[in-house]
Amino acid sequence: MATKIKDCGRLSDLAEFTDACARAETLEDLHRVIDAAIRQFGFQWFALIHNVDLQRGADGALFLTTYPASWLEEVLEERHYLEDPIHAACARTPSGLAWDRVGDIIDLTPRQGDILARARDHHLASGYSMPIRTPGEAEAIFTAARASDAALEPADVLLVRLLGSVAFDRARELVDDGSRPLACVALSPRQIECLALVAQGKSDWEIGQILGLSRDTVHEYVEAARRRYGVRRRTQLVLRAVRDGHLNMDALL
Repeated sequence: MATKIKDCGRLSDLAEFTDACARAETLEDLHRVIDAAIRQFGFQWFALIHNVDLQRGADGALFLTTYPASWLEEVLEERHYLEDPIHAACARTPSGLAWDRVGDIIDLTPRQGDILARARDHHLASGYSMPIRTPGEAEAIFTAARASDAALEPADVLLVRLLGSVAFDRARELVDDGSRPLACVALSPRQIECLALVAQGKSDWEIGQILGLSRDTVHEYVEAARRRYGVRRRTQLVLRAVRDGHLNMDALL
């Protein structure tokens, strides 16, 4: 009886989450709704990412996350995204997987094992990631994570899958209506080209060689963008550019 009461409570909470998503008028509103919901259900962080080619158009782009800033910066600095084991395994599943099953889906390389260990150092110990596939579009991924390494219960998995589906559907509606999570900082096409190469680990000199610019000119393009965002580090600048739809994770490869 107690279990049934608890399940009914969760169903009620999910219904409230669905209503709250429907009331969200911007992606920033939706970000807060998702954050509150995943915490209510025992998780600490979430990510909703839809990888489209933002350099050829930002329509449909989603980059909502509460991951620790320190982890996001390390992902970019160390280029973990090149061999992300969670995304690699998730892409091979029809509906997603708990993180403790990654080794059952793919043969982890030493590098991928190290990435998982580093994530734990940032208190990302366990979670569930689910692919969201729309015909004719790039795959989206929704993740809920927590610091505890306890195995997820079947009910937790179902909750994440329902939360992710509802959140993505509403996010797409908001994007189609022209909503943005925050006021975007305007960047010039040349600044975006430079930042895409910065994200790939290129030096100012190397970027100059690729784009046919002097090192000093490249440096000024990047520094001007950094000043516009008011950040100190280039990794922070790249993160802001991804968030605002100027860059896509695919462009970093």
